[in-house]
Amino acid sequence: MRKQTSNLLNFIFFILIISGGTLKAQDNSINNSVVSFKKRELMSGFVFDVSKEREELLTDETKFDEDRTLLNAKFRFENQFWNLLDYKQEQINYAFEIGPFGGYGDWVDSSYIGNTVADHSFFGMRASANIDYSNRQYYDVKNYTLLEVGAWGRYDVYQQNSKGTSTDSMGVVTDFDNSDFENRFRYGFQAKAGWGVGRLSPMNHLMTAHYLLEKYYPGRIFSDYEIAQFAQVIANIKHNRDIKTEHVAEKEMQLVTDFIRNTLMLASPEAMAAEWMYSEFDPRMEGSRFEMGPFFKYYNQEPDFVYGGFVQYENAKYKNVSWNRNISVSLNYNRYKKQDWMLAEVNVGWSYYSKLKNQFDFGVRYVPAIEINGFEDVGSLSHNFVPYLSYFSQLNPKSRVRMDFSWRFADTDQFVLPGPEFSLAIYRSKY
Repeated sequence: MRKQTSNLLNFIFFILIISGGTLKAQDNSINNSVVSFKKRELMSGFVFDVSKEREELLTDETKFDEDRTLLNAKFRFENQFWNLLDYKQEQINYAFEIGPFGGYGDWVDSSYIGNTVADHSFFGMRASANIDYSNRQYYDVKNYTLLEVGAWGRYDVYQQNSKGTSTDSMGVVTDFDNSDFENRFRYGFQAKAGWGVGRLSPMNHLMTAHYLLEKYYPGRIFSDYEIAQFAQVIANIKHNRDIKTEHVAEKEMQLVTDFIRNTLMLASPEAMAAEWMYSEFDPRMEGSRFEMGPFFKYYNQEPDFVYGGFVQYENAKYKNVSWNRNISVSLNYNRYKKQDWMLAEVNVGWSYYSKLKNQFDFGVRYVPAIEINGFEDVGSLSHNFVPYLSYFSQLNPKSRVRMDFSWRFADTDQFVLPGPEFSLAIYRSKY
């Protein structure tokens, strides 16, 4: 018992040490002025991915455990909306996907009357949908309340072929060979609420202003005020776009030209218009925030209802036009009817921006976890590492490519499923 309690205390102490070191990593020289970001984007295209799924159902008399590796090809329609202002930061996302999937895996079905172990392969169709909403409502410059809600569902229809062995209660072993046409419906929803302090401010328009001025006026040194003025002009142009009507690049570029000529007293190079069509990245952040509160998750399979509390710290550093450094530390306490556990995640990553078209993200996530059912029953600490790499490119003003790859290294599969995960999306964007 003394050793188990020590495991828990070491786990908590380790997370606090990392959090403390992260807090000291802040740079107080950053101007904390609020930068806004408003954008709605409709995306449609194709996604190819490789992923893993696990399902487990335990009762007093039976156990069913299934692991699957999936290969998916699907059409996705997605709608994203960001509204990041000085008094609130909200985001809405909903997506629908449909397409064929296949894969392989194994399952175990055991009870007091027998035990069946089999490998299986499957092929079919999957349809899925999800919706997520988050809101950080500021009641002064730094303090806010948090609300996040989300729901998802998926429906599978597939042919499954299983081969293995079956052992009855008398120990007699027979071959098992079965082919079934099956369907599966899964859904879930989750919510969290809480309080936070701090702010992550989007730097996208400042980045665009900085890049364009540095590239096209290399002999001129611009003040922070001039760059901020230009960033505000860019923000006004992009925030006034209406997704129902096509925005005209020539008209937008005329507003940019007027500012450069009338305010900065410079000639506007014609080549700048070609790059104005890009710089459509997801929010690129600067600053730090800390938040905490309760949460719950529901899933129509085991574990069906999990609730608990969380604390999270995030810090993003805008180094220059090309580089961002991102750090986050979170700790969750999860309660469940059969067991409790604590799970932390430490993420250290960097983002590199090539011109205004490409973005590379890379880093590593460390995910320690421990089963805990009171101080008298503490499990061993599980260490899991997930290095990751992603790439995003704007092929032209409307076409996009996004690639994500990660590999989960886990000492057990209790909290993290080991193995690779890959996704490639090719899609069109309207904004």
